[in-house]
Amino acid sequence: MGAVLIIDDEPGIAELVTWCLDPLGVKVVLASCLNDALEVARGNDIGLVLLDFNLGEEDGMAILPELRAEPGLANVPFVAFTAYDTRRNEALENGMVSFIRRPFASGDLRATVELHLVR
Repeated sequence: MGAVLIIDDEPGIAELVTWCLDPLGVKVVLASCLNDALEVARGNDIGLVLLDFNLGEEDGMAILPELRAEPGLANVPFVAFTAYDTRRNEALENGMVSFIRRPFASGDLRATVELHLVR
C-alpha cells in the first residue's frame, strides 16, 4: 500500500495525522518543503499527498506543478490540507481530488484517505 505524504511545515501535524490514520495501517511520511517532498517521494512508494498551502516561504499551490512533474508523484492524488478554506475552488480547479480544512475531524480524514489512496 502506498504511503501518505504530508507536505506541511508544522511537525505536530504529522504526529496527529499518523495517529488518525493508524487504524488504517497507513505509513505516513513527512516533508516540509518542495525539496524535502521530492526527496521523500524518490525514496517511498507514495499513494496520496496531503498538501498544505502555507509552507513558510513556499506556497503549496505554487509548487504543485513541480511536485506533479516528479515521476513518483505524477499519477498520485493530491488533497488540499489547509486552514485556508477560501482557496478551495483554486485547489479543485488545479486538479486536487479533495479538500480537507484544518482543523479537521479524524473520521473525515480517514474517509478521504480511504477513498483516494492509491494502493
